Amino acid sequence: MKRGQLNLRAARAGLFLIGVGLQWWSAQSSSAIAFVGAFLLLLPGLKGIEHLARQLSRAYHPAAGWGLAVLAALLLNGLYGNLSFPGNSFLAGLFRSPVLGGNLAQLLANSLLVFWLLSFAQRTFHPPAYTNWADSRKSALSFLAYLTISLGLMWVVLLIRSLILDSGLQFDFRNIFNLRPLSLTGLASIVLLLFSLLLLSLWLGRAPMQLGLNRQQRLSAIAAALLASSLLMAILPVGISPLTGVLGLLLYLLLLDLFIELDAGSPAWLIVWLGLMATVGAAFSFKFKLDKDSQERLSFAQKLASSRDSLAEASLMALINSDTQLLRLVEQDGRTAERPSVEEKAEVYLLETYPYLGKNYRLQWDSTAFPAGQQLASGLYHLSPNSGYFAYAINLRRKGNGLLSFRPAIRPTERVLQETIPNNLARQAAYDLAVTFEDSLIVRRGATPEGRLLPAQWPPAGAWEEQVDSRYAVLHYHAPNGYLITVGEGQGGYLKPLSLFSYLFAMLLVAALLFFGISRYLLSFPATPPEMLIGEPSLRHRIQLAVIVLGMGAFIFIGLATIAYFRSTALQYHQERLLETVNVLVRSINLMEEPPPDALALNQLANTHKVDISLYRPDGQLLASSAPFLFRNRWKESRISPAALRALQERGFRPVVLDETVNDVAYKAAYVALPNKDGSPAYLVQIPYTATNQAMQENVVEFMGALFNFYVFLLLMGGALAIALANSITRPLAALGDKLRSFSLGPNEPLEWESPDEIGRLVQAYNQMVAKLEESAEKLRQSEREGAWREMAKQVAHEIKNPLTPMKLSIQYLQHARRSDPERAAALIDRVSKTLIEQIDGLAQIATEFSNFAKMPKPQNEHLVLNEVATSVYNLFTEHQEPAEDIQLILPEYPVPAFADKGQLIRVLNNLLKNAQQAIPEGRHGQIIIQLYQHDGNSIIKVSDNGSGIPEEVQPKVFEPNFTTKSSGMGLGLAMCKGMVEAAGGRLYFKTSKDEGTDFFVELPGLS
Repeated sequence: MKRGQLNLRAARAGLFLIGVGLQWWSAQSSSAIAFVGAFLLLLPGLKGIEHLARQLSRAYHPAAGWGLAVLAALLLNGLYGNLSFPGNSFLAGLFRSPVLGGNLAQLLANSLLVFWLLSFAQRTFHPPAYTNWADSRKSALSFLAYLTISLGLMWVVLLIRSLILDSGLQFDFRNIFNLRPLSLTGLASIVLLLFSLLLLSLWLGRAPMQLGLNRQQRLSAIAAALLASSLLMAILPVGISPLTGVLGLLLYLLLLDLFIELDAGSPAWLIVWLGLMATVGAAFSFKFKLDKDSQERLSFAQKLASSRDSLAEASLMALINSDTQLLRLVEQDGRTAERPSVEEKAEVYLLETYPYLGKNYRLQWDSTAFPAGQQLASGLYHLSPNSGYFAYAINLRRKGNGLLSFRPAIRPTERVLQETIPNNLARQAAYDLAVTFEDSLIVRRGATPEGRLLPAQWPPAGAWEEQVDSRYAVLHYHAPNGYLITVGEGQGGYLKPLSLFSYLFAMLLVAALLFFGISRYLLSFPATPPEMLIGEPSLRHRIQLAVIVLGMGAFIFIGLATIAYFRSTALQYHQERLLETVNVLVRSINLMEEPPPDALALNQLANTHKVDISLYRPDGQLLASSAPFLFRNRWKESRISPAALRALQERGFRPVVLDETVNDVAYKAAYVALPNKDGSPAYLVQIPYTATNQAMQENVVEFMGALFNFYVFLLLMGGALAIALANSITRPLAALGDKLRSFSLGPNEPLEWESPDEIGRLVQAYNQMVAKLEESAEKLRQSEREGAWREMAKQVAHEIKNPLTPMKLSIQYLQHARRSDPERAAALIDRVSKTLIEQIDGLAQIATEFSNFAKMPKPQNEHLVLNEVATSVYNLFTEHQEPAEDIQLILPEYPVPAFADKGQLIRVLNNLLKNAQQAIPEGRHGQIIIQLYQHDGNSIIKVSDNGSGIPEEVQPKVFEPNFTTKSSGMGLGLAMCKGMVEAAGGRLYFKTSKDEGTDFFVELPGLS
């Protein structure tokens, strides 16, 4: 590497360090915008780190580049582990939520870094030459590959467990669309890690197959990895039993091995893998959520039994020490019987002055009872436990009896403005609950089971037991103070885990589509390309992917349109309900004898209709409210909202509905004018309504969840139908392709297709072509046979004619000698007879060669050792070797087996050696080499000579039956040799060089 290039890479990598420093500074200065900008600067910085690491790998060692990349990831991880943001922003939550010894920001960063490191590793890793490795070394490497996959899966499970149990984030999987941004960030990080784990599994899972291990060896490596994983599961807090974990890992690794072995990626396999990863994520997330729910139910029951409330005690202490208004109310109640009860007056007073007490406690006045409980301060008593489930009591009169008892409110408030006040313990969780004391049911909320446990069935004091099924979970807790507390919670049935599965599957599908899109333009994951999951490009896969993508598009479009319509309809419905409520309240106010009503009357009316009411003068000044704490604590101005007054005036004081917010509580508020007799507005009424915001949102979210499940199910069904449809369409095309690949001039089988559609017409055209080709082939074969016989007849006639001419001349010469000189004729008989016998022997040899070629015997193949065959032929020729020839035999040190006809193989080698001897020109010292070796699993016998070579123009005719370069013979030798070798499953070929010699190769299939 040039020094200038290295400096440029280092400068680009410096952007990463600048980004790290800027993120540290932005966190110290609490600048979220600067932090996001610095994060964007990290992206080119990581690219620079990657380029520098690759250059270091090439220049020095791969470990140098990998070390730099890992060091950058660790640096960024350590930075996020030490940063913090103040406040309640999204960034503050990222760094404040603990996850597995770190925080949510580290989880998000690690999910991205793992994806980047995996891509970097695939692009820089070059596998070593492992062909000569021992089997033990290959098995050890396979064991490490499977163990790494298992460890990756366990790491993801640990992250899911910590995210659900330790982060403090809410994961209400019963209503997946209610998840907050931080919870969604955690789930998105888990999804990216699951997809990275899938890519890692596919990459490492190929290693055992690439190493050449058979199935038994791979299963042995899997078993060893499972054994090591079970030991780790017994140590690590994975939250499941080792047996369950090992069975899950076994299923995962076996499916992975099957997929790698089949090597048949397709959209169907893509859906299987994404569904499997979504199942892993959903199963463990839901399991750990059930564990967390159980812990929270137990904690809630234990706190419910103690009934101590620090906020309530602080308010009560302030009331006793410095408040005299409540005492005067009590005294007036004792003197004036027609006045409202002390409980009602105290509730209104407390709601204004001590809103936490007024909202979260119900009061009871007893003028004679004296408390029996723990005295916390002068006049303040803690009463728990008791048969009324009272928590506190105060003695306002100080001198004599008279007790105002406070009982925790159990049912949730239905008045929207009271949501600005903190909730007590019982209202902080929406559990069903029942409290029993001394065999009497004293508190009940929700749909707890009707049949309560008998006293003998309850667990001992301080213990608890739980019953959980798919629809409901109930916990029975026996408090040490005697309370028997039942806490119940709906589980939502089997559809809730399905909702989580659908959500994760959709997120994984989006991640896969993004991965495919990136990989199409950038070779980011060369070891696990998209084709490995979805298969090579084909018409079948294009149809499947097109249907799936169209299904997703339709799902998104119809889903968004349906949700928008549902929201609009729900909003209109709740606004109509709000206006109906307004009309009822206006009539109730008009029926009062002395309008405007005071705060007590408004509070009674608000309790009746379960809404808050505020009454204003026409100029906007507040007259009375059922939520006076808002104005006393200055959470809201004591004048009507200018926007509301302006809207009323613009609409002629007809009812209007506006969006408002108080103390971060958003709601809909209706404004209406109460008219005088002359029609002018006498009072302005404000009625906040929570149903238009909260209830509608819950309904919409519930509907979205059901719709999402339905569409994911349709997507899966559509994917299955797309696969079946594409297979049905492309099956005849694939069969047609197979037939075309095996198409020959011999017999070809026609295709069958019953439908008279486009494919049917294509199949019909193919069958017609097959029939025509068969007819043409038969004509061609007939022509070839006739041409071959004509050519053979000419050759035979020529070969026979050659000896007949000298035979005829010899006989004519003998006849002439007998007529002219009988004595000389007698002397010529022996010489002429010898000549005739030689020519007749030549004719017999011609007849024998022709007969052998026409009636080649069927081979008798057997297992033999080629070393012995080559040695036998070598000995045969060296026993009669001429001085001008040098024949050498080169054999390997190991036996080379084969399955062939030994006699025919010897004839082939005899023929090749004879041809080699005859190919050596006169005046050249002959060198013939017989060499036996193995190549690519095949056994090869090479016969080489240093003759004149075969001319280029006659090379294509070497193996034709009537080809010969000699002055005599039929030229059938090499043709017969070729037939014999091919009968043994091999092939006979040659390589030649002019004036240098020729190499003939007898290649036979090897035997293991």
